[in-house]
Amino acid sequence: MPSFLREQRRSRPTAIAIALLISIAISSAGAGRSRADEILKPDSPEVKKAVARAVEFLESDAGIPNRLGAQALVGLVLLKNGAKKDHPRIVNAVRTTRARLGDMDADNIHFQNVYSPALAVIFLITLDPSKYATEIQCLLDYLQKIQKDHGGWGYPEREKGDTSMTQYGVLATWEAINTGGFRVPKTSIESVTDWLLKTQDPSGAFGYQGVIGTVDKPEKQTEIRHSMSAAGLGSVYICADMLGIADRVEVKDDGLPAALVEVKEEEKKKPDAEGPKTKIDPNDVGRVKGRGNRWMAQNFTVDSEKWNFYYLYALERYMSFREMAEGRRVIKWYHQGARYLIDNQEEDGSWEDQEQNRVADTAFATLFLLRSTKKSIEKVRDFGEGMLVGGRGFPKNTADVHVRKGEVVARPLLGPAEQLLAVLEDPEDTDFEAAADLLADLPRKQADQLLGKHAKKLKNMIGDRSVRSRLAAVSALANSRDLENVPVLIYALSDPDLEVVVAARDALRRLTRKPTGFGLGKKPSEEEVEAVIKEWKAWYLAIRPDAEFED
Repeated sequence: MPSFLREQRRSRPTAIAIALLISIAISSAGAGRSRADEILKPDSPEVKKAVARAVEFLESDAGIPNRLGAQALVGLVLLKNGAKKDHPRIVNAVRTTRARLGDMDADNIHFQNVYSPALAVIFLITLDPSKYATEIQCLLDYLQKIQKDHGGWGYPEREKGDTSMTQYGVLATWEAINTGGFRVPKTSIESVTDWLLKTQDPSGAFGYQGVIGTVDKPEKQTEIRHSMSAAGLGSVYICADMLGIADRVEVKDDGLPAALVEVKEEEKKKPDAEGPKTKIDPNDVGRVKGRGNRWMAQNFTVDSEKWNFYYLYALERYMSFREMAEGRRVIKWYHQGARYLIDNQEEDGSWEDQEQNRVADTAFATLFLLRSTKKSIEKVRDFGEGMLVGGRGFPKNTADVHVRKGEVVARPLLGPAEQLLAVLEDPEDTDFEAAADLLADLPRKQADQLLGKHAKKLKNMIGDRSVRSRLAAVSALANSRDLENVPVLIYALSDPDLEVVVAARDALRRLTRKPTGFGLGKKPSEEEVEAVIKEWKAWYLAIRPDAEFED
């Protein structure tokens, strides 16, 4: 059984040379094909030809289902293969997504599973995360809403988490954060990581419907398959990356035979000098990875049980994130998978493992051949042209930047305006100050859109414990130019912090177009504030007799 997932043994040069000769001899004697064959890579002519045939099939009248997941999956394949954004299949996938989302309110949409919304997130982010920010945010909100209390994702009617669905919730989250610049609460990531760590089989494999145990005493899982093991283990690597407990290192192609590589549990990492960044124990993650990697090495195949093409895409994802974490690339797994796909491709360019699943199977197989996940990782590593994720890189359009505390900060740093509210709920968040500044600086159109959808939440921020949150909320309310906001701004005049009081005074003057308002100096007394509040209330009641004010 090929041991393609092993770490390089640190041996003397002579030992390596001897092992190489032995490995080559054994491989030559036992191989079912000529060693003169090319080691297949994504840019190999055979692979390119297979991809071209598959894409031609997906572009044909192949009866692609109208389901959102299928549309998004096909659109993703075309984008990864370099198709233009106006490709008919891509345009149709966007149209289908928007039709399913309706009024863009996560509370008003429902899916039977996680695949469709998660794949739609990945597709839209790959297409254009800025243009489709509203749709992406709606889908992310929905995924947050349906995440189960134990951290996994699964069928609505079942309490258990589903490893198959969870892997797509995890991948969509990673893509949103890393390639789209969106924000997802750390608690969500920690929760799903905890579930994954506790649903590993004692053997190191993963099952279908997770049975929760502990890292120290794993529970026996059911329906253990290669596809579920690749899904679960790959998701552990992805979560570790999102939580900052997996170093991203430069990947080197060692090209060594699998016989020279040793499988072992990851070494325990020294605690961060500044304290833990997450409640997830990196040592637990290392133990789960170690057990899983051993199982994959001992049971590796590219021709598994049912759902084989679905499995190969999960395998590509797992291997891509493992390569990134370990800084080492062993090419044999890809070669074997690509050889299998090329040898089993149908005349029309498709693949089919299960009846009536030809489109999805073809898409999964093509994503494997294209090294889809690796492309996303490389995009993040290079930060992309004009991409700013987590404050890294520099925007292509310098008009979209401002200076905060001597640093250049891009306005799209935190994704859509709605995400600013989520950040401002946690004053300890590292992006808190940036979010406060950006919310305060929202243009009128964006402020109106934000209020239209999150007016109650924004107004509630006026009573937040954080001064910065209250200041940002006052500024955003003023920028909307909506007189409905006058009562809450009048309430802000009673704030215990003088800076908020002055901001509310100025906001009321701009909003009502009364340059001097009803007075109020730079350091007003309590009596002055009370008098001005009475004046503003009287003025507002004159134009809105039925108005109600905050206490």
